[in-house]
Amino acid sequence: MRAMISANSKQEIKSLLSESACKNAGLVLMNISSEAICLGAMNPVYSKVTEVVEELKSQYEIEVNLEQISPEIWEKWYDSEEASISFDNTSHNLLPEDNATEISNEEYLNNTYGSEESVISSELIEAENIEIFKEEEKEQKSSEPEPEKQDLPLSKVSSENDKSSDHSNIETKGSDPSLIRKKSLLEEILQDNSLSDINDAKFDFFNEEEEEDEDNIDILDDSELQDATDPVIKAAGSILATSARLKASDIHAEPLEDRMRIRYRIDGVLKEVYSLPKAKARAISSRLKVMSKLDIAERRLPQDGRIRCRIDDKVSDFRVSTLPGKWGEKIVLRALQSDSSMLDLEKLISEKSELDLIRQMGSSPYGILIVVGPTGSGKSTTLYSILNERNTPDVNISTVEDPVEYTLDGIHQVQVIREKGLDFARALRSLMRQDPDIILVGETRDRETAQTAMEAALTGHMVFTTLHANDTATAITRLAEMGIPPYLVGSSVIGVMAQRLIRKICPKCSTVRDIDPEKDQLAIEFGIKKLKKATVIDISDKNIKEKDLCPVCNGTGYKGRLGLYEVMKVNDSIRELIMKCSTADVIRQKCKENGIRSLLDYGLHLVKKELTTIEEVQRVCLLND
Repeated sequence: MRAMISANSKQEIKSLLSESACKNAGLVLMNISSEAICLGAMNPVYSKVTEVVEELKSQYEIEVNLEQISPEIWEKWYDSEEASISFDNTSHNLLPEDNATEISNEEYLNNTYGSEESVISSELIEAENIEIFKEEEKEQKSSEPEPEKQDLPLSKVSSENDKSSDHSNIETKGSDPSLIRKKSLLEEILQDNSLSDINDAKFDFFNEEEEEDEDNIDILDDSELQDATDPVIKAAGSILATSARLKASDIHAEPLEDRMRIRYRIDGVLKEVYSLPKAKARAISSRLKVMSKLDIAERRLPQDGRIRCRIDDKVSDFRVSTLPGKWGEKIVLRALQSDSSMLDLEKLISEKSELDLIRQMGSSPYGILIVVGPTGSGKSTTLYSILNERNTPDVNISTVEDPVEYTLDGIHQVQVIREKGLDFARALRSLMRQDPDIILVGETRDRETAQTAMEAALTGHMVFTTLHANDTATAITRLAEMGIPPYLVGSSVIGVMAQRLIRKICPKCSTVRDIDPEKDQLAIEFGIKKLKKATVIDISDKNIKEKDLCPVCNGTGYKGRLGLYEVMKVNDSIRELIMKCSTADVIRQKCKENGIRSLLDYGLHLVKKELTTIEEVQRVCLLND
């Protein structure tokens, strides 16, 4: 139970939250009650705001409520010419000016906080504004006959006065002279209608009707693919449509010696679905290359392309890669998921300790956060979830990607075009001249890109990037192998996160089994007493009846995926090891001493909660020696 705030404590808190301290942190002291403090902040996740909140909580053991306010409200709060600021009685949020109502000190002190001590006093009402109102009233009296001005309401006097004299920078509210105030410069700019007639311009340099959106060019409709008379075109359309139905992340069209097999990566595991005749392998490969706008005559060199098609009234994007082989060209198509509804950190990360640490590092004003893991482990989804939380109008976010996987409103996204010389390093150097606050580098592949990103982090920018490494410790040594100086890594990197994706066990057909002391030694060491077992059925077996298949997982035993996360925050002890060019084993041991949970420990914790199987964790994690 929290302590009550005494009168002496309130005075100490007011002294601590002085005007200079509040301005430095972007804070406003809104209210002090006997049990809690209400603070308004332009950026609630700002480090200085966090320091003030933690100091109040630790020193006085009280509850501190933070509410986000706009920069305009913050400026008005400290503006000496401001007449009044209104509050919502129930939520304590600043009210919009159009709906604002005056609340006296007595009314405010008797609201839901009980015996609160309001920080706002009636001294905010400027005597100067009252004098302006009185002068206008005198002018009106001198220009109107006596009988008419007695019958004329006060609000009418004010409106007529506005017509006769130019007071464009004075705003009136009702008939109370205490509510008259001067408009701020920002309000005058926002109410300026000088740009409102741009749509009525008679001449444009560019005709919008002649321009075409590149994203809508050559979108293949599913009717063209499914209703085609040519069997090859129809087969290529079915291959793409099946991917959407199975929610597969990749399609593998691979010619073999006697057939062409079509495999789909479902929940991270490849499943063979189609087996096509060998004679049709080259025709299907050529059709997929035509759809990707690739050279069908070139079969000796790898090629990269892209397919955009409409399947079930939804536009789907596929990144296409061809690679020559002994029996023909293998084509792999990666489905690019652009659904931004899944960009939620709370849905991705199930454990609160890792979630809070990632959010803390993601809200840092500067530094570089590195996410490592294999291809298809969800690195981009995690980074975009962080960007989605920080995507506000007052933050400039730019990304450099290959390809652009998600589309977020308000973020400038750059697609790498290597044929034109636009690679990660060159795009990143250009972004530094675009006044960025947050930069996302899709992948750090070479020394130039890594060094440019770290130099950007040292100059006050927040940088997010991905790297191919096994875990957090090997990510540090990977940067050393690229030739990045240790002092640059230690001073710029604020954290490293490794992640994997494992399959979630089917809740309908799964069973529970007892621990086997001989085979389940790892589970016994972790304190697991019961293990979930997946019911896996081979669908290629002709003796299997349809009724035996689970309708949820279709006999695979798993449905959906979970993330495994290893989050390492670079503190002083780890930074010292980086400066000494320590090996990955030394850094890994220090992480263990600091209480950082490894990928294996995270996975076994999910096994203990019966969300997955121990076999699935062992499939993606390196076991301890």
